[in-house]
Amino acid sequence: MSKPDRLDPRIFKWLKKRLQGEVSEHTLRSAISRIRGNVPSLTLNAAAEVFTKKHKVSVQKFFNERDRAAIKTIKMEKVKIPARSRSRRKIIEFAKYDTKDDLLKAHVEEIKKTYTFSCYTTTFILCRKVLENLIIHHLLKKKYPEKSKQHREKYYDFTKKRFWDFSILLSNLRSSSSDFGSERKLVERICDLAGGFKETANEMTHSLYHIARKSEIDEKGFQQILDLITRLENSIA
Repeated sequence: MSKPDRLDPRIFKWLKKRLQGEVSEHTLRSAISRIRGNVPSLTLNAAAEVFTKKHKVSVQKFFNERDRAAIKTIKMEKVKIPARSRSRRKIIEFAKYDTKDDLLKAHVEEIKKTYTFSCYTTTFILCRKVLENLIIHHLLKKKYPEKSKQHREKYYDFTKKRFWDFSILLSNLRSSSSDFGSERKLVERICDLAGGFKETANEMTHSLYHIARKSEIDEKGFQQILDLITRLENSIA
């Protein structure tokens, strides 16, 4: 019975040292295995020699008779080193918001990526972050310009010198709904839906035990909230 083929540990150790900074350990092992898979007549040591070809080094000093016989059966210049296949996942258009604000665009793109790759807790927290900033900068500040302290108090905490927390922003927006005239119900609907991100996002941020599920984010209707905010923003003179 022939001995199982294994990569000579001396070869691996020597290559790691020689190719340090050029090739990772994982890449090295994967490339040698793929070469061997494409050319079954090679030993793993011979496959390592093929791999080192493009780095202009040789590991034949570690070869045994079987390795030398294997390397003679192929023409080195015709053996292609297979590239590692990288499948690109299509980003899910979970959220769309038309804006010229580059930072807001970046946040929406980040939300789509975290949702696509099932990072739902991060998605949830980022959604709340975007809603919080939309309420401040696209609704309250637009409706109540900074010309008076009474206006600014709707979104700015003068005691702590920062914007109000999300829960207070929602409360202030709801209590000001009559100022929006015929769009009062629209304001209230936005507050109702956005409120779904208030307590849950807090719990996800501060609790070790709450890991979000896809259903939790889907049921919140984030895109619907964005659409309603767009409609309200466009109605503000």
